[in-house]
Amino acid sequence: MPITWRPATWNDIEPGLSIQPKYRGDALVGVQAALEAWKQVIRDRFFTSGVFESSSLPRSHRMVGFGASQLVSSAFADAELADPRPDINSRVMASIHSGRSVLATPLEVARTNSGDGVNVLILCGTWRHEILSPTDLQDTQNLSVSGFVEVHAGYRIRRILQETAAEPEKSFLRRSIEFRLVAEFPEAGRELFLMTRDSVQGLPGSVGNILFRFREPALRLRDSDQQLLMAALRGATDQELASGLGFTLSAVKARWRSTIARVEETMPDLVRDVVNHEGRGAQKRHRVLDYVRSHPEELRPFDWAKKDLA
Repeated sequence: MPITWRPATWNDIEPGLSIQPKYRGDALVGVQAALEAWKQVIRDRFFTSGVFESSSLPRSHRMVGFGASQLVSSAFADAELADPRPDINSRVMASIHSGRSVLATPLEVARTNSGDGVNVLILCGTWRHEILSPTDLQDTQNLSVSGFVEVHAGYRIRRILQETAAEPEKSFLRRSIEFRLVAEFPEAGRELFLMTRDSVQGLPGSVGNILFRFREPALRLRDSDQQLLMAALRGATDQELASGLGFTLSAVKARWRSTIARVEETMPDLVRDVVNHEGRGAQKRHRVLDYVRSHPEELRPFDWAKKDLA
């Protein structure tokens, strides 16, 4: 059956977690509080997700897989690896519920992305293996991997952690040559896996080599520039950008001019040869979008002040 991928919305969270409720993270705070915490996570800038659907199934049963990840603080990742315990998601959701969130802040992401690297926690990666043929399951898993790579490429990644809570996911990671098993929790039925730059060294064709490949950004884009370009890459028109960013249409056009001027200042060759005529603005936009599409590091937070002081 054909499988497609799209980002999750809030309405997808409960159906997605129902595939494997052990990923809900409700052990410490209860189901309702955990779901409220998920509601905060999905609004976080560094939350990424994937819903995998088959159009050949009835609408109410189209979701055949669900995945979600989040950037977490270095302190949290350090503590989890120093003292591995089962049910890592519950500690994440409890931290949010208590107001002492372990999610990485924009400032920490910028600093670690320009330093020793960000920490990625895979909160969930699960599939309806009982209704998928072996071929369909393989296709869904491959789509999960490619989607994960797409949304994380461009970061300087330090570590990727994932706790599995169901046999299909455990088998999937056990077969992986990139993840290594860190800890087993037989009584809880869970296992903790880790991927680092070292674990993918010398593995030709490994997706880890893409994830851990980092190029320092060159455009020095501001946060506002990055927001504009990320929305434009998703296909948003200027009117849709205005609505999504809460601006007037004229303000969006002004932001485009500011972003293009920033590019002209930092990388003039990128748009220097655009012909000087009425459509040159659109040509410059396309040129910049083509560039950042193949250079995702330009759209990731980066602490230039820290870099310049180094």
